[in-house]
Amino acid sequence: MKVIYIYLLLLLVCKFLFVRSSCSLKVGKIECTNEFETFLLYNETNVNVKMDTVGGKYYFNALEYPYKNLLCDLNILFKFTPEIPSFPNIPTTGGEFEFTFNFPCDYRRILKEIQTEKTVLSLSFDTSKNQFVTYLDPGCGPFNISSERIQILSTTYETGAISNVPILDDDKGILTFQGSNLYNTSIKIYSNNIVKDTNPIGALDASHSSVTFSAEEFLTPNNWTIEVSICGSFYKSYSYPYLPVLIKMVGVLNDNGGNMVFTGDHLRPKHNVTGTFGNKTIECLTTNSSKSITCTIPSRKNYGFLGYDIPVTITIDGEYKSNTIKISYDLPLIQSVSQRGNSQIFDVTGVYFSGVKNMTVITGKNMKTDIIQKKTATLEEPGFFIKNNYTIFIFLPNNTQPGFMNLVVGDGGSETFTSPRYNFKITPTITAGQTFNSTTSGNDLEIKGIFMRTVDSDGRDVPLTVNSGSGGLVCNSLKDGDGLLFTCVLGPGFGSSHTMNVYYNLIPIGSFTVSYNPPYLGTSEQEKDGTIKMNGKDLGESVKDSIMTVVYSDGNTVNGTVIKSSHTSLIFRYPIGNRNTASYIFQLGDQKSNKAGPFTLKPIIENTDPAVPCGGGVVTINGHYFFNYTKDTTTITIGKVPCNISSISETTIECVIVPNLRSLSPYYTSGTKPLVISSSNPGTEKVYQLTPAGLNYKFAPPTITNTSAIDQTALITIYGTSFGDANLEILINDKPCTQPEINIHTYSSLTCNVTNYDEMKIYNYSNTKFNIIISVDGQYFIADIFQ
Repeated sequence: MKVIYIYLLLLLVCKFLFVRSSCSLKVGKIECTNEFETFLLYNETNVNVKMDTVGGKYYFNALEYPYKNLLCDLNILFKFTPEIPSFPNIPTTGGEFEFTFNFPCDYRRILKEIQTEKTVLSLSFDTSKNQFVTYLDPGCGPFNISSERIQILSTTYETGAISNVPILDDDKGILTFQGSNLYNTSIKIYSNNIVKDTNPIGALDASHSSVTFSAEEFLTPNNWTIEVSICGSFYKSYSYPYLPVLIKMVGVLNDNGGNMVFTGDHLRPKHNVTGTFGNKTIECLTTNSSKSITCTIPSRKNYGFLGYDIPVTITIDGEYKSNTIKISYDLPLIQSVSQRGNSQIFDVTGVYFSGVKNMTVITGKNMKTDIIQKKTATLEEPGFFIKNNYTIFIFLPNNTQPGFMNLVVGDGGSETFTSPRYNFKITPTITAGQTFNSTTSGNDLEIKGIFMRTVDSDGRDVPLTVNSGSGGLVCNSLKDGDGLLFTCVLGPGFGSSHTMNVYYNLIPIGSFTVSYNPPYLGTSEQEKDGTIKMNGKDLGESVKDSIMTVVYSDGNTVNGTVIKSSHTSLIFRYPIGNRNTASYIFQLGDQKSNKAGPFTLKPIIENTDPAVPCGGGVVTINGHYFFNYTKDTTTITIGKVPCNISSISETTIECVIVPNLRSLSPYYTSGTKPLVISSSNPGTEKVYQLTPAGLNYKFAPPTITNTSAIDQTALITIYGTSFGDANLEILINDKPCTQPEINIHTYSSLTCNVTNYDEMKIYNYSNTKFNIIISVDGQYFIADIFQ
């Protein structure tokens, strides 16, 4: 009976120790006897699993099993190695973490133990997520988990980082770092005056996002270098030029001086503080604050200089010097000046005006004017009224110059104080209704008004411009005057009633009217080219705006053509017609001149054919104003040779010169002769005229075109042009050819006797080159003839 009990006990133990699975480990593989095996998981769930079939045998692939995070060891002999495939990021704060734990339990479904290098980790199971949960203590650096001395996870805590520049509160001596995962953050402090490194202990907040260090060194100025380490490794180095900084003075510094508080940063000394006020040394009191310090300022009288913008510095512990700020005594100071429209009243704003005694302004070059105080705000003459400590109304003299104004105030004793100059602008006011006249060449116009200055007190130009807009007229420059007027240097122009606009900083401030003098015609002159020059005044320079009207005695008018114009003369072309007596009226723009004249035009010879042929022919005479010359009453001679008129017009005369008859032979010369036009009409005068080149008319010189053969009587015929017999001479090979006979019908051939005929016969005529020279009254021609 006892044996039966022992058998039953062993059967129960085996049933407990071995899962119902028929699987076993063979040659590194899990071999099972059944195609389907039943496994009891950690969460007490039975699952049927189909085995892999290979060669008629059944195998279990545990690594690919989808529920391996709940799969326990198969039996006491067959154990799985636990796995942690991944783990969440671990902040340095630690805490609870959910993670996947494969093969987590032994064959009895008891969780396997896992531990870090320091402690065994607690484990729990979240049935809703099928995830295991553990708690980690705060830490940093590497993080490893092992089970049964086998490492199953290797990771690290999150790395620490500082996100912003550390905040140094020198008033409390605290340095604060902000960032993330700042567990085990430490610092080392170095400075020039500290021999040993300082290693204060930081206070870490619960979120590990802030750590603060308190050190006595942070309370006083120095050049700090702070090295930061996180989790035992160097992170970054920060430099702090921890020097005193002055920001401003608190309160008002009156003339008596006294203890003044200055605010700033890093102002707590370790030993002592000294200061400077201008060029004087001042005492400063030691305080326990890094944000303020108190220094003793002398009175303005003891200071001895102008009481504005006085530089102030402090030096801590004899080594650390602050920046410089500037302070002033509570003395009057102008901060802005504005004009009330175009009036003489200005609003002055600033500080400390209650003690102002008088004001000074510039009224001219090297001239200053004192303005006295008035009792009421109604200002009708130069003076000023103090409205309050910040505002003054001032009525300026009407000739005040833009530039600067001063305030003068007493200091309570016998001395006075003058505030710094303040530059301000004044808008000139133009007196309405002003009109001016000017010559067409321009003029200086004195424009009246108030504040009429073109330069400021420093000699700089005031931004004034004057022009007529689209009319094109301008003041070429502006000249400063006495403040009640300035001078406009008006440029050339013409016409009446031009509105000249005055601009200050391109803004119109007034206007005046300008009319140029009307044109005036005086004397008349005839030019050689037939044009007429009129002398006068205010004739302008604009040809395109000019009209010259020719007025005949019967009142009929016709326009000439203006071709050139200046202020004192103009040139125009007389209209075509048959009247040589007329008056002239000149119009320039909208203005007309006086009627000048009447003037009578004289005929003018402009150009002719320069050479008169000896054989006669047509001579054309070009000119102007041949009004009273007719064919029947006019004669023309060239020298003493008549030229018979064939036609006459206003500008052209054609005449025919008679041939060079022997009776006129002495007058047909090759020299120059004057051309004379005369008429028997009453009032018509003779005209003597040179050619444009300054030469009289001349007869054409002879030319040789060919010769005949020399006959047996030694006669030769020479052919050419203008063979006149005045002082006629012919040479053949430098020998005279005598007894010349000219063809008086054409004057193009002559015959003569060759005197050296016998000498010439010895030559071969066909190859002989003869030299022939013919001269008529000094004009000659040379020809080489092969005979």
